[in-house]
Amino acid sequence: MAPNRLNPHWLQVALATVALGVLAILGGCGGGSGAPNNPFAPPPTTPGPLSILPTTPTVFANTPTILTITGGVPPFAVFSSNTAVLPVGASTTSGTIVLLPANVLADTAVSITVQDAAGTKVSTVVTVKPAPIFNTLTITPASAACGTNAICSGQTATAKVTVTGAGGVGIPNRQVRFDVVTGAFAIQSSDPANPLVSTLTVVSDQFGVAQVIVQATAGVATQPALLRATELTTGNQQTAQFTIVQTINGSTVLSVVPTSATITGPDTATCSSGVRVDYFIYGGTPPYRITASFPTAVIIVNPTVLASGLPFTAITNGACVNPLTFSILDATGLQTTATLTNTPGTSAPPTTIESLQAFPSQQIFPDPGHNPPIAQSCTGLTVSELITGGTPPYSITPSVPPGAGSTVPVVTAPSTQGFALISNLVTGVGKYTFFVADAAAPQQTTSFSITCN
Repeated sequence: MAPNRLNPHWLQVALATVALGVLAILGGCGGGSGAPNNPFAPPPTTPGPLSILPTTPTVFANTPTILTITGGVPPFAVFSSNTAVLPVGASTTSGTIVLLPANVLADTAVSITVQDAAGTKVSTVVTVKPAPIFNTLTITPASAACGTNAICSGQTATAKVTVTGAGGVGIPNRQVRFDVVTGAFAIQSSDPANPLVSTLTVVSDQFGVAQVIVQATAGVATQPALLRATELTTGNQQTAQFTIVQTINGSTVLSVVPTSATITGPDTATCSSGVRVDYFIYGGTPPYRITASFPTAVIIVNPTVLASGLPFTAITNGACVNPLTFSILDATGLQTTATLTNTPGTSAPPTTIESLQAFPSQQIFPDPGHNPPIAQSCTGLTVSELITGGTPPYSITPSVPPGAGSTVPVVTAPSTQGFALISNLVTGVGKYTFFVADAAAPQQTTSFSITCN
């Protein structure tokens, strides 16, 4: 009979069968990282509460606006209660709602409702306001020498736009920003330190009109220029194109930069003094003669300017003017003007503090030379001393003469301006000196003496 031995082939088959059985058991127990009941897997994320931001939005007609959906389960369905005024897309997955309001004649409330994939709904009320409308931005040259829609180099023009609402009524107190887009020109400001700027924000007047003065650079080549006006509440814009025309001799053009300057004093009771403003003259035919409408209210340096591009200087002297007008006249009689406004400031004026004083500065007891003579001695006497000025309360410190020994004067200092009382003086010891100090910073001091003969 052949020996009973295990065949290696059968051993491999047996081990494979055992391994498959173990894997089956592990799979049934949830083993393996991919099992749906893995205890180490993070729990599913719970969505936050569905909401629309901002919660109470205000929008303007014809001005795009974005609302944001937070929380909830995407995708989201979006509904408008008035699609004619506020149309919206049917759905969104990004959480962004783009609104493009239509024209309205008055404030209109529209309800926007959002429903998420879980059926949760939330609504907000959007207020649609009439959008300010810009009339055409117009450029009106100060001189027609270079054309109706053209500014001579070195010359000025008025840029004007009107902010209107429903029915064409002007809207006051709206901020409008003017920006230089292209071209060799700038916008005039009333700041003497920056008379020409590339952007300037002004407020519309009672009729809704917003305007600035633009200044073409002197001597530049003929070129197109572009100015933009933006109504900052809604972002509505208007642009105007004009031409800058080069003028070489400037015989028909006379301009000054800046055309106006405003200065305020240090406080509500004072106008500025010693402030310098330079006004540069361009064009015309030099020399130029400068005069002021209030000659004593300002000091004019260089009242005669000999060449184009040079300045005359105005220095304030404390006189208040609102405004003072400078007349600039060239050699041919061509004239232009500039203004200077010097007004009080907004801060309260400083408080005037009188100097600290003691009256009389010295007293003598007894004093036969006094008129009338003083017969009283210091023993048992209470002396009065008037303290004025400075900042109460006061402190009074005595310097005791050697003959007084340990006896120190008793001093009652006044809490306000008034009399100090000094007693406990010793007859025959000589001069007591009293040092007075107030409560100010820096501190004021003075002194007085009492002589006991």
